[in-house]
Amino acid sequence: MSAEVLYTFFITCFLLIITPGPDLLYVVSQSITRGKKYGYAVVIGQMGGLIFHLSLFAFGVSALIINSAYALKAVKIFGALYLFWLSYKVYQEENVITIEENSVPKNDKTFMGFVRKGLLMNILNPKVMMFFLALFPGFISEAAGSVKQQVFVLGSVFISQALVIFLIICTIAAQLTEFMKNNKAVNVFLKWLQIIIFSGLGVFLLMN
Repeated sequence: MSAEVLYTFFITCFLLIITPGPDLLYVVSQSITRGKKYGYAVVIGQMGGLIFHLSLFAFGVSALIINSAYALKAVKIFGALYLFWLSYKVYQEENVITIEENSVPKNDKTFMGFVRKGLLMNILNPKVMMFFLALFPGFISEAAGSVKQQVFVLGSVFISQALVIFLIICTIAAQLTEFMKNNKAVNVFLKWLQIIIFSGLGVFLLMN
């Protein structure tokens, strides 16, 4: 794989990663409402989800799922249900931002609870699977050697970039916590923004 291909892939990934999407918005909202610790936990979980889908893609499982109407429908349904559940959990929360430990939902008081949220959010999202199928083939060449090896090299570049960028954004967003605590309008906005994002993505998965 040439340096030119890697450079082009790097720039392409950078532009895609910094484009606001459900994953990034969720990290930002959790960093602001829960603090840096839980924002980092979500990011770690999301990266685990990316590694999961990268492995499926490398071993050809993603293509099998996409080409199987029943398998794809099952993934979509489970993914949508999980997103609706997240939306409901956000709806149950109070319109107050605080990073005190007792403000964290009872079942999610551990760091790993938020890691699990981020992990499931990506594992159950077939759009992540489709992303790898759509992006990676354009940068892979049989003449460059093992296709599987190229997939993992490109995947490492993408996931490393995503990890660094998300952690930076998480850290910056967490600095806004104190300001947000005293702004009820922003609290309400962030709450309903999360609800709209999760519900909207769930509907989108079911309708497409």
